[in-house]
Amino acid sequence: MRRADLRGYLSIATATLFWGFSATIAKFLFKHEVDLLTLVQMRSTLSFIILFLVLFTFKREYMKISTSDIPHFMLLGVIGIAGSNFTYYFTLNEINVATAIIMQYTAPILVVLYGILSGSEKITFVKIISAFLSLVGCSLVVQVFDLQLLNLSKIGIMSGIASAFCWAFFNIYGKKIGSKYNIWGNLTFALMFAGIFWLLFNPPWKVFNSGYSSSDWLIFFVFAMISVLLPYFFYFNGLKYIPSSSAIITSTLEPVVAIVSAWVIVGEKLALIQIVGSILVLTSVFLLQVKRDVN
Repeated sequence: MRRADLRGYLSIATATLFWGFSATIAKFLFKHEVDLLTLVQMRSTLSFIILFLVLFTFKREYMKISTSDIPHFMLLGVIGIAGSNFTYYFTLNEINVATAIIMQYTAPILVVLYGILSGSEKITFVKIISAFLSLVGCSLVVQVFDLQLLNLSKIGIMSGIASAFCWAFFNIYGKKIGSKYNIWGNLTFALMFAGIFWLLFNPPWKVFNSGYSSSDWLIFFVFAMISVLLPYFFYFNGLKYIPSSSAIITSTLEPVVAIVSAWVIVGEKLALIQIVGSILVLTSVFLLQVKRDVN
């Protein structure tokens, strides 16, 4: 393996470590009565502020967009970021980390299905197998075969499904509008509109009157860095050295990190059948990306 390739894979792996651990940290914070809405809002808003300041200081040219694209970035920010963030973390709050992250990991299958229905992708045997493995795997993870499913949070399961659709939307719509601009500029404006959206539900005066201590603000800041800016930095850096398909395959380490860290930190455990289901979902994503890489 070339040194550049190794650097790329290590960068992507580092990004997945941050994303995987951030899921467990969020679960830990919810267990310690951190407000869900505030955490999601601070994640987007603080990330936007830091990224905006960095780009405004060093790369101001990345922040130029056409006014005609503003509505597109609004949709990307509200549905793709605010929607996927809230539904994903709401799912984390309602059910275990493994189930939440594996359900969201069905998003690549939804992206492929969209491509088939829109005519931009062809139906292939690999895609059919991948969709089947993902469906079966997700069913095993949420234990649809077990009567104990009746005890699971129904709204949590519905939120998990919604998170997959929102994340699929982010990937599809982001690709459509993102080709004209720098990736950091795209992320900045999407985060900005996500932050503005949350201000409608939790305005600044309400946030500042909530009595958060300096340590609380430090937690919000650190969480925003490890769940958004740092992983995106390493992910985009890795893309300089390896193909995007290879990066996505490597990023399947994320649920593994999340599941193991949830077991160690918050004491969540998986049944053998759920582990099998997780492997099936990750295999389906792997097959899709390998096939794209070959093509």
